[in-house]
Amino acid sequence: MVNRARYQRCTEIPNGKHVFSCGVADIVSEFHDRRKQGLTLGAVNVGSLLGQVLDLCRQFSVEIDPAMSSVVVSMLVLEGVGRSLDPDLNLIKAAIPFLIGR
Repeated sequence: MVNRARYQRCTEIPNGKHVFSCGVADIVSEFHDRRKQGLTLGAVNVGSLLGQVLDLCRQFSVEIDPAMSSVVVSMLVLEGVGRSLDPDLNLIKAAIPFLIGR
């Protein structure tokens, strides 16, 4: 994210790039820990995880690609709709037919 950003301050802050990458690693680890409960909309709060990434980007002034911003907003909307329809939906089981073309 830092390397692709048109503007960022990570390289201006001592050890900033390392701290930023550790922050992203913590967020990914949190996702993997929650995934052990089952990859359902009830167990994994995608909006919260994306919010943490955006907070980290704001803290280090890492500019987000506008296309990525659209993906984030879309994910938040889809998560809300999915959570209201079926919070126990297993995302992996639901995605497999689309991923393998069946």
